[in-house]
Amino acid sequence: MEKEENLPTPENEDPVESDSSEAEQTDEQTDEEKDESVDRLKSKLDDAYGKQDDLKSKYLRAVADLENLRKRSIRDREDAVQRTRSQMISDLLPVIDAFQLGFAEAKKHEQSSNFAEGFSMAMTMMETTLSEYGLKVIDPTGEKFDAKLHEAIGYEESDDCEEGNVIKTVRTGYRIGERLLRPASVILAKASSGEGEAD
Repeated sequence: MEKEENLPTPENEDPVESDSSEAEQTDEQTDEEKDESVDRLKSKLDDAYGKQDDLKSKYLRAVADLENLRKRSIRDREDAVQRTRSQMISDLLPVIDAFQLGFAEAKKHEQSSNFAEGFSMAMTMMETTLSEYGLKVIDPTGEKFDAKLHEAIGYEESDDCEEGNVIKTVRTGYRIGERLLRPASVILAKASSGEGEAD
């Protein structure tokens, strides 16, 4: 009987060995789970970084579009003001011409010296006010002809002026900044016919 008791039975197997094998299996499963968990976290992190880059790109585009819109609206407003100002002053040019003609006529007669003085004061005030809005007078008498700013309406022989220069401004021109409202109507010098025959 004693011998039978000494036989190893499955119940009497060493519990330490079975625990260690189970622990190894559990450790392997834990490592695999950790690896899977790390992979999932990396994937989520990559997705988050991708979304962040996308959002940052959209944000920067939106900021740039907003800045461009702001600049464009300022430019459009300035252009609208400039167009309105140019149109208003263009409409006043015939009035300015009438004042100048009246002033020139008033100066011819001594009896109308008071009128001439009044015209002069009114003209000065008008020119000062319009110059504050950027109006510039084009009176090129004695200068070289410039087709961009002047309109030649005739030629006169002249010994005093170089050929092609402006002898006389018939009608004053005007511009606002670089925008031409009206070219100056001018008479240009040409060589006298006597000089032409001598050549």
